Amino acid sequence: MKKDIKNLNLKELEGFFLSLDEPKYRAKEVFRAIYKEKKENFSDITTLSKPLRETLDKIFYILIFKEVSRKESKDNAVKFVFELSDKRLIESVIIRNTNKVGNSWNTACLSTQVGCSLGCQFCATGRMGLIRNLETGEIVEQLLQLENVEPISNIVFMGMGEPLLNYESVKKAIEIITDENGRGLGKRRITISTAGIVPMIYKIADEIPTVKLAISLHAASQRKRDILMPGLKNYPLSKLKEALTYYNEKTGNTVTLEYLLTDGFNDGLQDADALLRFAKALKFVKVNLIHYNEIPFVNFKASRRELEFQKHLLENGLRATLRLSKGTDVSAACGQLATKTKNLEFKT
Repeated sequence: MKKDIKNLNLKELEGFFLSLDEPKYRAKEVFRAIYKEKKENFSDITTLSKPLRETLDKIFYILIFKEVSRKESKDNAVKFVFELSDKRLIESVIIRNTNKVGNSWNTACLSTQVGCSLGCQFCATGRMGLIRNLETGEIVEQLLQLENVEPISNIVFMGMGEPLLNYESVKKAIEIITDENGRGLGKRRITISTAGIVPMIYKIADEIPTVKLAISLHAASQRKRDILMPGLKNYPLSKLKEALTYYNEKTGNTVTLEYLLTDGFNDGLQDADALLRFAKALKFVKVNLIHYNEIPFVNFKASRRELEFQKHLLENGLRATLRLSKGTDVSAACGQLATKTKNLEFKT
């Protein structure tokens, strides 16, 4: 059975060519052809001999997604649905950004799993359950597809799935995306957004320390976080804090705490004080306060105290930004990505 060549990083591809008694620089030629020139067939890589192209074609294929749908939101986000080789569907998003002085850039929001096992009660993806992990090539192909539409300068792994429960594939995808012979994206332009898989946070600090880290916190009270994010009970806030302290010290990077504000549940001043206590234990930290995007069959509402909550954090010395997620009207915003969902009622 043929294998997807996009599952191989440069070192693995060099080893393959050496096994054929070919010089290892052939791997760089293939990387450039696939990731820079966007070749879709080995026959088009004319820097290789015809026999070598035929050999590659017998062993590998170049994965190309089928685009199922594309929807553009009123605020210029674009949501894509792609079909995988097993007919499963995933969603990816382009977020177009413009700052106050008119500079613009595009961020790709990439999925790492089909569905998710964590069951976060505010998230449509979590209601799907975990179907399977994405392979490295399936993660990379999302970026290549999005770049056919818009140039991408930043990547965040916060689409469907928990990236740190598919760590090795995500790590290898980052190696491919940042390789100078391929896409060549800077590692500091990549953010991994995780619900808080503690052992893998240590691995990020040790193995890919230039990548930025965002934590979906959403409650700094253990009781409330267990209700919101039941799949994380093995990773309590005390252990999460220890891991983030290690990440701070090892990398010197700022940790972003993502905090989804929901009306009457986690938006009181006592919740803000709990968040202050958690954040102030970290050396480099900032908070993104997120406006809740409603999903069907979940009875959360957007907070009416967003500005009051933010003001309390700022007055107590914590850097906090109130962020409105783009793409709400096409279900492309935070927590809304899902290709098939089940009814789920929120329970306290």
